[in-house]
Amino acid sequence: MPRLVHDTSAILDAAARLLAAGSADAITIAGVIREAAVSSGSVYHRFPNRAALLAAVWNRAVQGFHAELYPLFDDEPVAAAVALGRRTVSWCRDHPADARVLLTGLGSFEPAAWPAESRDAREADQARWDQHIRRLVTGLKAATGRATAEILLIVVDLPYAAVRRYLSAGRDIPAALEDIVERAIRAALTADRRP
Repeated sequence: MPRLVHDTSAILDAAARLLAAGSADAITIAGVIREAAVSSGSVYHRFPNRAALLAAVWNRAVQGFHAELYPLFDDEPVAAAVALGRRTVSWCRDHPADARVLLTGLGSFEPAAWPAESRDAREADQARWDQHIRRLVTGLKAATGRATAEILLIVVDLPYAAVRRYLSAGRDIPAALEDIVERAIRAALTADRRP
């Protein structure tokens, strides 16, 4: 008989492991019950259906990621951009299962089917994140003279690209990757723009 686990995070960890072994399609209530070795009641008490479970898996990953990065926006723009890049890499190393959730992308988690409160939580967090990114972009435009698209490529896309190859292959993120990302971001933002 499966043991009863009263820890929601253990259930979500099990769901993230299922994702890492396959795809978001692998996250089912039955699969999570088996993977977490919990009773069906333990899962259904928290997640009445698969949509609620998928919402919780996504929201936990993205909110956990954002929560660690929000304080870094308070620095001056270039330093903030560098710190965000470094922390993106280290967060992905520290939380590989949740990082793989984010790598999979929101669409795989069927957000249109989520309960209203889960959609509201996602939208509120996304609005807060977008506000921080817009403020950073504005500061970087003033500090560097770079265009929005260029800044987003450097500050947002570059760190994600750096970790993607390791996460998608299930490999460890190298210890030196933070330093590499920092140098790339700093060089791209501060390089002389003359032809």
